[in-house]
Amino acid sequence: MSETPTLPDLEKVKQTIETAHRACQDMELAGLELQEVIELLDKDIREQRLRRLRRAS
Repeated sequence: MSETPTLPDLEKVKQTIETAHRACQDMELAGLELQEVIELLDKDIREQRLRRLRRAS
């Protein structure tokens, strides 16, 4: 005979879900912050190219 599966501790499940939710929020925040850094770098690169092209003209 097979054993009856045991139900997980409900409090532990809630804690795990809360931890996972916080981790997702942290990753989303990190992704948005990374996008900001990338945008700043892109802007800086565009400005450098523009200055270089203006000097060459």
